[in-house]
Amino acid sequence: MPEPLIEAAVELDATSTVGPGSWIRHGSIIGASVVEGGVFVGFRSRIHGAAIATGCQIASLARLGRPGGAPIVAGRAAWVGARAVIEPGVHIGAGAVIGAGAHVTADVPDDALVIGRPHRILRRREAIEDGLPDFGRIISAVRARHDSNIRAMPGGWHGGRTCVIDADLSGGTDVILGSAVIAMGRADGPSRDGGIRAASGVRIGDEAILEASSGIDIGADTVIGPRALVVSSGHDLSRRSLPWQSGAVRIGAQVRIGADATVVGPANLGDGAVVTPGAVVVGDVPAGHTTSGVFEGNPS
Repeated sequence: MPEPLIEAAVELDATSTVGPGSWIRHGSIIGASVVEGGVFVGFRSRIHGAAIATGCQIASLARLGRPGGAPIVAGRAAWVGARAVIEPGVHIGAGAVIGAGAHVTADVPDDALVIGRPHRILRRREAIEDGLPDFGRIISAVRARHDSNIRAMPGGWHGGRTCVIDADLSGGTDVILGSAVIAMGRADGPSRDGGIRAASGVRIGDEAILEASSGIDIGADTVIGPRALVVSSGHDLSRRSLPWQSGAVRIGAQVRIGADATVVGPANLGDGAVVTPGAVVVGDVPAGHTTSGVFEGNPS
């Protein structure tokens, strides 16, 4: 396995270790934890007092444990979704999948699929045994790029301080990104549709994260609030290796996505749709519709 890739602004305290072949993305904090080899941790996650086994994937803005709390264990090839919260003392079984925005307060069995606030077990996962996730190839590709996380914005786009830009950006003019926005997704990634395409008048709030590996399209005069997260990909849960899966996000014109909201693709938000602050959206939202809580427009 290659050396771990630990990006800028990651806080890793002296009591924590990260094994080979792991990838820790920008802004995450890891304290009093052991991260084995072959683990992925997304943007601005917080991990305290945890033992994270090989093959685990932890999506952006996930929260595992608290400083001084009881230890957490995440078994081999477990998946923790975007903005999920795992309370201290919880044991996540091998191969378990924690859905986006879930709040987990008790142990999760092996291969359980968990959703909701508070969490509930939706069903048992049946997975083809095709090996554990392997991030070595993509780590090598990212290291070979000369412009990772420092790409320029198009004319007519304006970014605040300390933005992290690793995306193909295109579209209209008068597009504003707030301070510390993270934008990723390129046509040289897993999908040629990767990138962010924003019409004129789009506003992205401070500390928002746009993960556009299979494309995020944003209509005119849409506002995405501070600390919002939009993710245009997922994983094939039918295989143990949890391979990347396309999940394009299409956001219409004059949409309002509130602060701390999460949108996970594939998703289509119609013109004038409203996602209230803190909501989690998995799937489609009709034009003019207001949604809050955990909204699954495309239940599976």
